[in-house]
Amino acid sequence: MRAVAAAILLSAPALAAALEPLPDSALAKVAGRDGMSFNLSNFAMSGNAELRYYAPGGGSLGVGNLAASRSDNTDAPFADPYRLDISAGGQGRADIINIAFPENAAGREVWQVAYDFGVNAGGFDVRNGSVILKDLVVYGGGLQWSTPAVGDGLAFGLATRIELGSLTLAPNGRAATGEAMVLSDVRIGAATADGSAPTSPWRIADVTNQAGIFNARTDAAGNPSLHIGVNWPDAGQAAPSGTLQIGNIGFRSDAGANMDLGSSRIGAIQLQYLDVKFRQ
Repeated sequence: MRAVAAAILLSAPALAAALEPLPDSALAKVAGRDGMSFNLSNFAMSGNAELRYYAPGGGSLGVGNLAASRSDNTDAPFADPYRLDISAGGQGRADIINIAFPENAAGREVWQVAYDFGVNAGGFDVRNGSVILKDLVVYGGGLQWSTPAVGDGLAFGLATRIELGSLTLAPNGRAATGEAMVLSDVRIGAATADGSAPTSPWRIADVTNQAGIFNARTDAAGNPSLHIGVNWPDAGQAAPSGTLQIGNIGFRSDAGANMDLGSSRIGAIQLQYLDVKFRQ
């Protein structure tokens, strides 16, 4: 033991001499990045939890009873994962959290989603409405989160290309029969030159060039509100163009007097600015 201790003591000065402080120029070249890839193979969830926003002046808005599941590309279950990484936000900006969705080129990762919603306001308490999405296919795109350049809240970015078998808005719940508005064969993505179906994601908001914002605000009169919006594009930038295509718009009634309005198409949409406030 004494020999080992003596050897350590004798080597300590040599080790200390090998350590040197790094100059600022060397430290400036060091860059760190954190990230991970993950998959949602065999994903399914359901439950009766509810997320409800209560307005200070009374009333509330709630979403709950979420059920979601996804079918998988069994030929390549882990070859096309979600990707989570943190990137630098640029001069004077906070870091950005990025989630990139799978490219899903074969279209075999398909979602089924349903949830209930309710509103309590103006003396009405409605809690049995439902939203049902069938055969939702997401092709790439993703989400971004960061700190707003000005003010409080959450800055976000969103890019998406989706195909949706049907979107059902049912005011009286998820029953197979009953009153509802049904949008069938829905496609959303970047606009194409010839007006055909989209082939790439539409960037609706971008943390760097046209940030979205989610926060709570109070106006000059002291009235609070829940706020979501998308800022104007930065100077010299243009808002990307998207397209919305709906194969059929239909209305279903309890009495069986169903009505179809046919298809609808918007060839090019530019979201220049959005400002929505939810208040009592």
